[in-house]
Amino acid sequence: MYVGLVKTLTTREFYHSPGILKSVRPGQSLLVTDHGEPAFTVTKAGSRPRRTAEQLLRRSREVIRGDRPVTDYTAILKAMKR
Repeated sequence: MYVGLVKTLTTREFYHSPGILKSVRPGQSLLVTDHGEPAFTVTKAGSRPRRTAEQLLRRSREVIRGDRPVTDYTAILKAMKR
């Protein structure tokens, strides 16, 4: 039974058929009840948003302000292998 975007299941139904989550769309929820009382809610997560290199660089500049040294991690790894 659907109430908005929430499907209601009993605890027994949830534990005996966990594959029911595959039928739920990202962002939708399952309300699991125990003896008619809400026990917990399961919300299916969507895929993480993809970020471009430019967005990541802009975000790093917001987090770390000011001058910061440039580190060549490839050179450090190569030196460690020697």
